[in-house]
Amino acid sequence: MRPYLAMIKIDILLASRDRSVIFFNYLFPLIFFFVFSEMMGASRSGGVSNVVTMVLTIGILGNGLWGAGMRAVQEREQNILRRFKVTPISPAPILAASMVTGWLIYIPAVLLICALAHFIYGMAIPERPFSLLGLITLGVFAFRSIGLILASVVNSAQESTIAIQLLYMPMLFLSGATFPVTMLPGWAQVVGQFLPATYLVTGFQSVFLRREALGQNLPAVAALLLTMALALFISIQIFRWEKEEELRPSARLWLLAVLSPFVVMGAYQAYSHDQKKKAELLWRDLMRSDTFVIQGAKIFTGTGKVIESGAVLVKNGKIERVYEDASPDFGKGKIEAAPAEGK
Repeated sequence: MRPYLAMIKIDILLASRDRSVIFFNYLFPLIFFFVFSEMMGASRSGGVSNVVTMVLTIGILGNGLWGAGMRAVQEREQNILRRFKVTPISPAPILAASMVTGWLIYIPAVLLICALAHFIYGMAIPERPFSLLGLITLGVFAFRSIGLILASVVNSAQESTIAIQLLYMPMLFLSGATFPVTMLPGWAQVVGQFLPATYLVTGFQSVFLRREALGQNLPAVAALLLTMALALFISIQIFRWEKEEELRPSARLWLLAVLSPFVVMGAYQAYSHDQKKKAELLWRDLMRSDTFVIQGAKIFTGTGKVIESGAVLVKNGKIERVYEDASPDFGKGKIEAAPAEGK
């Protein structure tokens, strides 16, 4: 246990001194958060939870693929790992420290994003905070393990950049992290079902919109856990201390083995369409959770009264208020609402 704790302490100190770590874990997500918030109307009740889902997913992808993968290659290229080789330590503590450090660095960013969403845009505090934390933890560990296996099978920083981009870009655009899955063409939705990030997005939306527990997303949870275990095990077996230790090109097939749980998941989902149906339900819930006003409407109330030109405030799929004024001034709060029952 002492080697693990020592490596975690060293890794945290090194990460805290790296300005790029601070930028990509804190400032970069904040940029996405405010840009997406303004573009997608986060001030409305449903929009902010979708923005948080997108930002958390993008942050986990960056933390795992770039934070773990690229950094591991750079440490090997700069002969940092060679110094550990002469000490009585195995690859396992080094890889485990990378996983734990990535999680410890990312959690404050999650708290910051959720706090801003709550206090600025009015997002409700998640009813399943432990499910949310569990999903974030699982996502960080799974994607950092994928980043580490990428670092293990490439021979240079240039190769790692190409390999990371080949995984990062499809997951960024086809998983729902930037565009809603339901808006993608049919072929893109099928491809997205083979990508790990798709299940992360669906999991976050399920927690925020449907108050689901982690146990209600067992297939995705099992696939992420299996991917993490496979990637860590294989990374330990093919770990390289020095850049001169090159692997055969066939070693890249290990990456396919690591992603095999999602190949199986994608094949099943392409057949059953369960994931597609759930994505459509979540999108419908998101749209219903929006807040909007219908103005200039002729309103028939349950009491028999008819408002010739009024306004209706709809929130979370339900009529919140009925206004007798066609253009109520919501900012001043002077409009008296007629009863919403029976409309």
